[in-house]
Amino acid sequence: MRSVKTIRDAGIVARPNDVVVVGAGIVGLCCGLALQERGLSVTLIDRGEPRGQASFGNAGVISPGSILPLAGPSVWRNFGRYIGGHEAAVRLRWSALAASMPWAIGFLRASNEGSQLRSATALAPFTAAGPSAHIALADRFGLRQYYRYGGWLKLYRDRAAFDAGKRERALLADHGIKAAALSAAELTDLEPSLDARFTHALWITDALSVDSPGALLERLFESFAAGGGTIRIGVADQIIQEDDQVVVKVGGEGFDGRFGVLAPGAWAKHLLQPLGYRLPLAVERGYHRHIDWRADTRLQRPIHDAGGAYVIAPMGDGVRVTTGVELALIDDPPDFRQLESAVAEARRTLPLGDDVPESTWLGCRPSTPDGLPVIGFAPRHDRIVFAFGHGHIGFATGPITGTIVADLISRRPAPVPIEAFSPDRF
Repeated sequence: MRSVKTIRDAGIVARPNDVVVVGAGIVGLCCGLALQERGLSVTLIDRGEPRGQASFGNAGVISPGSILPLAGPSVWRNFGRYIGGHEAAVRLRWSALAASMPWAIGFLRASNEGSQLRSATALAPFTAAGPSAHIALADRFGLRQYYRYGGWLKLYRDRAAFDAGKRERALLADHGIKAAALSAAELTDLEPSLDARFTHALWITDALSVDSPGALLERLFESFAAGGGTIRIGVADQIIQEDDQVVVKVGGEGFDGRFGVLAPGAWAKHLLQPLGYRLPLAVERGYHRHIDWRADTRLQRPIHDAGGAYVIAPMGDGVRVTTGVELALIDDPPDFRQLESAVAEARRTLPLGDDVPESTWLGCRPSTPDGLPVIGFAPRHDRIVFAFGHGHIGFATGPITGTIVADLISRRPAPVPIEAFSPDRF
């Protein structure tokens, strides 16, 4: 194994830190902030494409009820629709499926009731800690104004669809997650602007939401820099652990620390393979568009139309409409058909104004077969911590992930069980 001196002799000027974090989405940024809180010096290395991050483009929902992974019994019931491109919730690109075959095999193996129950049990304490971890971070930096209370709604278009969610409601109750079933009349009382086509709803009352995820991240970046943190924009070319140091190379520049944290989101696979790890990861892409309010419309909380597989989230002077999942390669050209369908359905659900110009967005999420994140020390590198694979819950669980990573590096017990998130499970 080469020494750090050899690396420097090769032309890399190393800048010492306690920890170097690769990836500055919500997860990496919260890792940096939590490490700073413990008195450690931190450098964040990021690709510098904030609008391309899932942290920027998500629906801003922070729900303790986000415990059901995509892999479950319903995958087999809807398999033909997925393959045929007839399901709004999931769109497949065959090129991506071929490139992600280890993920696809693992996902299908996990698509059963037992595996889904195990994943939900592992996720429950993790997602339950999400809202309080967000508020603790907001109180630390004076950012409460970005958060909205009032929960969020899952809407059903008929009794059969509502009845099909019986198992989900039972799981939520088993894990102490507060949820109220609403009739059509109760839903209208709560959100009078919604179209009358919804016959039932589930109200996750303890969920929070954020009215501008991108603005919140900008403020957290400012707080990180004000606390002495360094931010380096560039692509991490190489990561090396040597003895008691980790060196991250960005172009001709090197950053070394006593520890490294890999939180690169959807780019994880590209960094893992040179280190000798071949985890079964895939990329879930999602789209959104902003639409102006209409004068006679209001919406107090985000809503998820289970039948249309989209979310409408109130944000600023309008709403953000987000789509379901597109399984694609990270650099595939966009396909806006899923978004156009979601926007058309959203306009049936809520009276809306004009599309906001240049607000159409595409971003990527990292996905694991079992729907659980990867959090823990790398199996063969005792100074590199993995923190990626959060899928749809990255924004909601970014702050608690940061706390967990800081505790791992500080050799403290994690605040919630993380054994099921171990990289060794693959």
